[in-house]
This record gives sequence, C-alpha cells and structure tokens, in this order.
Amino acid sequence: MAMFDKLKKLAEEAKEKAAPLAEQAAHKASELAAEAKEKAGPLAEQAKEKASELASKAAPAVAQGVDKAADSIDKATKGRFSEQLDKVQDATHTAAGKVAGSDAADKVADAAGSAADAAQHGVQAAAQTVDEAAQRAAEQAGDNS
Repeated sequence: MAMFDKLKKLAEEAKEKAAPLAEQAAHKASELAAEAKEKAGPLAEQAKEKASELASKAAPAVAQGVDKAADSIDKATKGRFSEQLDKVQDATHTAAGKVAGSDAADKVADAAGSAADAAQHGVQAAAQTVDEAAQRAAEQAGDNS
C-alpha cells in the first residue's frame, strides 16, 4: 500500500499545481481575445475600403481587355462573329459600368466588411470557448484536490 499512497500524493500535488496554471491560461486567453477583438475592428474597415477601391479600378481594365480580345477574334474570323462579339462587349461594358459605380463597389465593400465581422465573431467565440475550458479545468483541479 505504501506505493499506492505515494502515487496518490503525487497526483494530489500535480492537481494543486495545475489549478493555478489553468487560471493563468484562462486569464491569458481572455487577454488575447480582447486584443484580437480590438484589432479586428479597424482591419475590417480597411478591408471594406480596399475592396471598394479595387472593384472600382478593376472594372475598366476588364472591359478594355474584352474589347482587345473581341477585336483580335473579329480580325481572326474575318468578321463572321461580329454580332456575337458586339453582344459580349456590350454586356461587359454594362457590367463594368455597374461595378465601377459606387453602388456595386459599396456592395463589394459591404461583403468584405461582413466577412471581417464574421471573422471577428469567430475569434470571440473561440476565445470564449478557451476561457470556459480553462475555467472548467481549474474547477476540476480544485474539486479533485
């Protein structure tokens, strides 16, 4: 029985040492979650602004690229598909005009903002889960003492 008593004593000592460590882990997780939340807000706004800017800049370049491609195809096919190519160009210019307009750029920016908000929510949920797990570990370590 002496060996069993020694093992039991070692287990109790380990539990005593684990409780403060679990509390420290919970505290650190809370700090990290608060820091992540603080940093996510400005990053979300920056992402929204950049998405709007990029959408507005890309639309004219896409339309220009389609125009060049359509001209090359038209020359290569000696005008056999001019009507279809004109329709593609018209559709591209219409879409590019919508994207270059503030409404479409705002929608892209809003989508980027929503994605950033979702990421921020995920960080908060993960931090809360870590915090709860650390608290449970601390409670269990205290209960088993």
